[in-house]
Amino acid sequence: MRAIAIEGFGGRDRLKLVDLPVPEPGPDDVLVRVRAAGVGPWDAKTREGLFGKRSFPYVLGFEASGILENVGANVADLREGDEVYLSSGGCYAEYVAAPAEKVARKPASLSFEEAAGVPVAGSTAYQGIVEEIGLKEGETGLIAGAAGGVGTMAVQIAASLGARVLGTASPRNHDYLRSLGAAEVIDYQGDWVAAARTIAPGGVDAVFDCVGGGTFRRSFETVRDGGRVVTIVAFGEEVEPGRGITHHAFSAQAERRKLQKLSEMFDAGKLRVEIEDILPLEEAAKAQERVEAGHTRGKIVLRVG
Repeated sequence: MRAIAIEGFGGRDRLKLVDLPVPEPGPDDVLVRVRAAGVGPWDAKTREGLFGKRSFPYVLGFEASGILENVGANVADLREGDEVYLSSGGCYAEYVAAPAEKVARKPASLSFEEAAGVPVAGSTAYQGIVEEIGLKEGETGLIAGAAGGVGTMAVQIAASLGARVLGTASPRNHDYLRSLGAAEVIDYQGDWVAAARTIAPGGVDAVFDCVGGGTFRRSFETVRDGGRVVTIVAFGEEVEPGRGITHHAFSAQAERRKLQKLSEMFDAGKLRVEIEDILPLEEAAKAQERVEAGHTRGKIVLRVG
């Protein structure tokens, strides 16, 4: 099978188109014939060795969509021929073997290319808004970094719950975020803390931080007494916000139940995903370059099969 792999950690020049054996799924796994693979910033960090040791050649990519080719003996609720999406390693390839627990039927309303851009950002946003923050109808939530892949999903999920959503983003993305359900959008280049306090004088109920650094530390100034802050970026930050504010960082785990929830929301018209560009598998280096440059509004996706 064709795949994009690395033989060692480094820059984009380490990405090579190679021919590898089709992986063998175990009894709890499925084999997926990949139609499209999503590209995210996590791919470059893996390529650079920031996410730990790997065995080489290592096939990059952590999200994909495709068709089930083979189902392990212990897998009862997925069938050959199912159109699925997933989050697992090795997705920059014509075939990927993945634990069945990380695979779900894709939203019927999405193309393969659209579905491939959902699993990582969608699972992260769903876990953050629904499970980590527990945002509820009638509450006010602030999404810091609302125009990114995770942020745009978080805005939509929060709005679908009946929450009042505030977001920070550059002005060029304000109308776009309002179209996704944000009630108010704030220019992150200005005094966004003061702006948030003007909109919500008593403080927001919760902050979902997708930026980290100074944004994470200042986000506590926007929160009411007893509010909540979660971050997907600022791991190891030592802060003492006081006022009864709780905070923690989390790493999302893609699980079938989250992917199934996302499928339901897409097919109910509550979510949408924007694809900025679709490139062939052979142009994985170019795709990563664009993602690393930042400021892409939609997902970059590789067409595989």
